[in-house]
Amino acid sequence: MVQGVILFSWDQKIGTIVEVKYPENLVVSQYLANKIFMTFAYSEDYLKEELIEINYENKILLSYCDKTRISQFGYEIITLILDEREHVKLNMFKQLLYDFGKKVFSFDKNERGRYFLDNINILFKESTTKKILLLGRPGTGKTTIKKIIFEGADPKHLLYNPLEPTRGIVPSAQTWLDLQLGIFDSSGQELDDLLNNRDDQDHLLAFEDTNFTIYIFDYTIWSSNFNEVLEDIKKIQAIINEYGGINKLILIMHKIDLININKRQEIKNDVESKIKQEFNLPIFFTSILPDLIYDLYNSFYEILSIYSEETYNLKKILDESLKEIEKTMFYITNTNDSIIVQTMTKDFNTQIINYTHKLIAQLNQNFEEMSNNDNIEYLILSSSGQLNIIMNNLKLEKYNLKNLIGVSSSLGSNKLKFKVGEIGSKIRQYYFLSFKKDNN
Repeated sequence: MVQGVILFSWDQKIGTIVEVKYPENLVVSQYLANKIFMTFAYSEDYLKEELIEINYENKILLSYCDKTRISQFGYEIITLILDEREHVKLNMFKQLLYDFGKKVFSFDKNERGRYFLDNINILFKESTTKKILLLGRPGTGKTTIKKIIFEGADPKHLLYNPLEPTRGIVPSAQTWLDLQLGIFDSSGQELDDLLNNRDDQDHLLAFEDTNFTIYIFDYTIWSSNFNEVLEDIKKIQAIINEYGGINKLILIMHKIDLININKRQEIKNDVESKIKQEFNLPIFFTSILPDLIYDLYNSFYEILSIYSEETYNLKKILDESLKEIEKTMFYITNTNDSIIVQTMTKDFNTQIINYTHKLIAQLNQNFEEMSNNDNIEYLILSSSGQLNIIMNNLKLEKYNLKNLIGVSSSLGSNKLKFKVGEIGSKIRQYYFLSFKKDNN
């Protein structure tokens, strides 16, 4: 992710003189500017173009300076600030910055600021930053879903310990594989104001530059007044159309565990039919109950894989691994211990999903410490009921991946370990090839 670009010159008395920067609120401390300048000043590459790399506080700074111009114009430097995870695309960004900087400095000082801002998208065109807005009536489960999916919270704990209502709009930043996500959780009590008061500042904050608007309603609200849900959706669509840009509206009907299991599919079909007839929008049916939690994780895989190539490719690797296997599940966690992708056979016992998630979460820290200190790759758990769990540290933290977990009641521990090892090798090969591709 590109965090910013700054064009500055250097005065021996004043120090940094910022000509132009993007975004406008970008801050580069005097200390860091000094560090960049001194790196160029003490370099042995005199009187030639130079591009340097500095690692600083989980960031990568690429800076370009044409030293052939110093005698006439002094030090003129353009710096690109990247998230450290972009190291896999570093050569690409170096070339982009070199070409962009060379062009910027070809303009007169009075003109180059205009060129800089008019063409800044050259450096941001690979941006993986996406914004998600969560909307819904009070108590529909917006914040609970956010905490489970993006923060790795225990669904069972949240089931019995409801969260305090959200007030206002609460933003948070999350990393999801190759995506940097801004999650905006909104207050259900203030939904009417948000949808009806177009002049309110919160309205602008919520909908501006949004990539996904996820409207969450639960079965209770739908069954008591589905027209209210339809009216909310109409208003949200109108606002999205007003703002323009790319903003996908996605619907989630939550708490489907409240529907009698014998009528659940019938009611889901009826809801889907009404939604398609009115809006033709995608809708997901979710719950945080143990035997239904798989659908919640899967819904966000479907949503985020629209933009996340990594999510799609990892799911493909897991799906292919299930051929000719019974009663087995695989999933991958990120460094926040959230489940990124998962897959399971049709005959897998969904009742044990939440149990294995919780068990793995309890073992996570100890396993991580053992993996780092003792170079342990696998944790193997076997029960008397022929349930086997294999936990494999992928050693891919720089890609925001942590563990690969296999759960099976058909494969013995040795066969499951072999299968997990095989999948892990494919995942590491995928990232090796991606790294190689980005650096060619």
